[in-house]
Amino acid sequence: MIDGVERTIVRCQSGALYSTIWIPMASFKAVRLGDTRLQRCPVHRKWERARRVDPATLSAAVRAAAEQVQDIGIP
Repeated sequence: MIDGVERTIVRCQSGALYSTIWIPMASFKAVRLGDTRLQRCPVHRKWERARRVDPATLSAAVRAAAEQVQDIGIP
């Protein structure tokens, strides 16, 4: 957690899961595109659309693995 902001699990357009800081109505390291964002995927190391994932739809193992892969913090 950074300054009271929790990380959110997202899925990139290629299907990778990772955690990111997702602040509603704000973006410091991404371009907002409706309910998706264009940001750098730490798995594929390229800019891709990312969409939030409901953690309840993921198994505990998948959720834990996604939380371990983190994108960059807020600069």
